[in-house]
Formats: sequence, structure tokens, C-alpha cells
Amino acid sequence: MNNLALYVTINYPTREKFFEILDVIEQFQVGYVEIGIPVENPHLDGGVVRKTQELVYPNLSQEEIVSVLEEIRQRYQFKVILMTYQQGIEHFQLSQVPRHLYDAVLCVDQKLNPKQYPGLVHIFTNQLGQAAIDEQLASSSQFVYVVSGEGKTGEFDQLPDDYLQLLPYIKEHTQLPVFIGFGVKTVKDVISILDSGADGAIIGSEFIKQFNQSQLAGIVNYLNDLEAAFNKKLLTES
Repeated sequence: MNNLALYVTINYPTREKFFEILDVIEQFQVGYVEIGIPVENPHLDGGVVRKTQELVYPNLSQEEIVSVLEEIRQRYQFKVILMTYQQGIEHFQLSQVPRHLYDAVLCVDQKLNPKQYPGLVHIFTNQLGQAAIDEQLASSSQFVYVVSGEGKTGEFDQLPDDYLQLLPYIKEHTQLPVFIGFGVKTVKDVISILDSGADGAIIGSEFIKQFNQSQLAGIVNYLNDLEAAFNKKLLTES
């Protein structure tokens, strides 16, 4: 599932369990993992992600982040995206983390200097003007993150379709894969996204929820279902 990105907060619920989750992700050949670097107030995130960050934040240090990233690089093939807020960038001095340990950073509430990081992933919404879209596309790496609709992560009853207005322009103006995130939960959602012409999906809150409910077995079952959706799309295209 090269065109799937999953979000997991670093060291959630413990470092040991976090790596067990990553073992499962690697087993399914997921292309990208957004590793959440927690902050005191993740104001754009819903309750599921917020609780993971509240658990991890008090005991996390830059040294621990580096140690975790070093182990990830040794063990796994997926691309690593650090996802955080300005407070996380500053508190953990992420610009000082060795660049070879991750592939890009996604800061949800602040523009970053591309010279300080190996790559940037930007969030695209319908609220952006064309000039801002073009500017962000020019400095994007790995994939283009298009938000399905306005709101907090994990707090949509169903997948919004606001992104359909933006998708054609972005597809026309980038060579990067275009992924849809926010409110993506079910196999039906993923099929809908792929049918719309997007290249892939980003799943965060629902993935964590599946782990919280049924631990590793829950995410294995969930990824099996998602894999069937991606394979079905591949078959229809071949």
C-alpha cells in the first residue's frame, strides 16, 4: 500500500508498543508514516489524537526523538514524515534533528524554511488562493496533502467532499502523488477517494482508534480491509 499514509504519535502508547505498531505497518508495505511529535495544545486535532499526545508529551525529549528515528531508519522501509505544530518545532528543536533520519516535516500551523529540513509536506485546503497553492506545490516533497474538508481530525461523521473542487487543479500542477486526509475511516472512503482521481489516502484518528479498541489484531484486520480496497483499484486500472 505505497499510496497510504498512516499517522501515529511517537511512542504511543509506549515505545515498545509503538514499534509493534510500526512492525505491522511495515508488514503491509505502507508507503508513508506520519510520526506525530506532540505539543501541549494540538488545537487542530480531535480527541483521539489529542489523548495520545497528552500521554506522550510530558516524558518526551529531543534525544528520545532522535533515538526513535534512528531505530526506525534501521528497521523499516517506509518514508518518515514528522508531523507537528510550531510549538513542537521549537520545543524539541526539530531543525537540529539530523536530516537523514526522516524524509520531510509537516507543520500544521507555521510556514517553515525549506533549507532547514530534508523536505516539506504542505496542507492544501479550498481556503488557499491560487498563488498560495502554486507556492506550496513548488516546495512540496513526498506527497501533496489535500484536506477533505474543514474541521478537526477525527471528528467527521462522514468523509467530506470539499476536496473535489481543488483536486483537478492540483493534479494538473504537480508530479507528486496527491493524498486526501481528514475524515478518512472506511474502505468505502478509500475507494471513493481513489475513484475521484486522487492517488492515495491519509488515515490518522481512525487508525489509532482501531488500535485502542482491539490492539495489534485490530490494526491488522483494518489494514487487511484497506489493502483489499487498494488492490481492487489496481485491478480495475490494469
